[in-house]
Amino acid sequence: MAIRNFWSMAAAAVGFRLVLVLFGGDLHLASRPEVSTPLTSIRRLAEGYWLKQASMSPYSGSMYHGSPLLLLVLGPLTNKRSVGHHDHIYCSLIFVAVDFIAAMLIRATGRRLQIARNRNLKSLELTEAVSNSVNVSAGDIASLIYLWNPWAIVTCVGSCTSPIENLMVVIMIYGACSRLAPLAAFGYVMATHLSLYPAILIVPIILLLGYGPDAPPTKVFRIKSSSASKTDVSDNDKSSSSRDVQQFLWKPVFHFILWMLFWTFYVLLLSSIVLNKVGGLQEMFEKYFFAEVFDFFRSFFLIVFNMNIVFMVLPLAIRLKHRPCFLAFIYTAIVAILKSYPSVGDSALYLGLLGLFANELAEMQFTFFLFFGYIGVSLLSPVMHNLWIWRGTGNANFYFATGLAYTCLQTVLVVESVSSMIKHDRKLRLLVTA
Repeated sequence: MAIRNFWSMAAAAVGFRLVLVLFGGDLHLASRPEVSTPLTSIRRLAEGYWLKQASMSPYSGSMYHGSPLLLLVLGPLTNKRSVGHHDHIYCSLIFVAVDFIAAMLIRATGRRLQIARNRNLKSLELTEAVSNSVNVSAGDIASLIYLWNPWAIVTCVGSCTSPIENLMVVIMIYGACSRLAPLAAFGYVMATHLSLYPAILIVPIILLLGYGPDAPPTKVFRIKSSSASKTDVSDNDKSSSSRDVQQFLWKPVFHFILWMLFWTFYVLLLSSIVLNKVGGLQEMFEKYFFAEVFDFFRSFFLIVFNMNIVFMVLPLAIRLKHRPCFLAFIYTAIVAILKSYPSVGDSALYLGLLGLFANELAEMQFTFFLFFGYIGVSLLSPVMHNLWIWRGTGNANFYFATGLAYTCLQTVLVVESVSSMIKHDRKLRLLVTA
């Protein structure tokens, strides 16, 4: 069931962003630690571009830690000013367009997941049983959640590069769902180039290319085919039920690997050209790729934070291999929790992807607690930061408490999402055996 006024609400979300960018003045969002990080700050990008224009390394002085390609694309726009508007307004306008493109790709991904879901339910003869409970257009919901998410709006207006990183992740997932190996490889290479953490998404991308979009567990199809074989059914029905068990296709995966190597070479070539006069690729690898951990705490952060993400990849992949798109959402949420420099832009991405599974997660628990918990943390975080830094009436524990509560809320969301998806698959199995 599609949303009637989808385009009106999408246009309103884009118009609201434009109003804040053009007429909102300087909201000082770029200085907020929740919005802009050392890796996504447009101010640091402007500093790096100035150093590059002065024939100096943009990574000198540990000021800029972003991609060399962002210097090439967004750097010239940081020097342009518009009278009566805040600095970097042209970058903010680009981020508005980037957010809209990401939302449309999320919508297209949701439609493909919806088609696959309806096809699987039809093959299991569960269309009426499941549709009576809930059947909404997940793509429209996910797209509107991303467009109207206050964190996505703040990130867009606050002039940080998080919308570009989110777009590359969405391109990667959409390309994999559509089995467009060149597009998926481009999104994967660019996402890992802008931030190393999306590298773990290689697992759900390969599963999407090999098996296709999300489907019920293979065991459910086998139970259906075995029950059909015991009854008096035609040979055509038996063959169709056996074909519903998806086989892994290696051809799209090989194409993805070849295109990934091509895009990797192309990105490194462009980065080398950008940094040709200031040290080349060696400068990028030394001061860009390893900028997400501090030198004197590198071992500690690598083990506690970064390696902890890797430890969760294999168990989740084994349990959720039949739902690779949902697995990509879970990985994105885990990265947003444990990455070195988290921001609200990371949360805006996985909350948008969460809407893709509105049908499967309709019975998820603690939604009321999570919804108002996110609102409370969003309101308390700037207040506690102001009391600590500017007013002097609080201390770091005030701000740390809001960060701890925020992390707990995200953890509960991930755990409940996985639990609800497993319960949904179990419900399908019970309906088939009934």
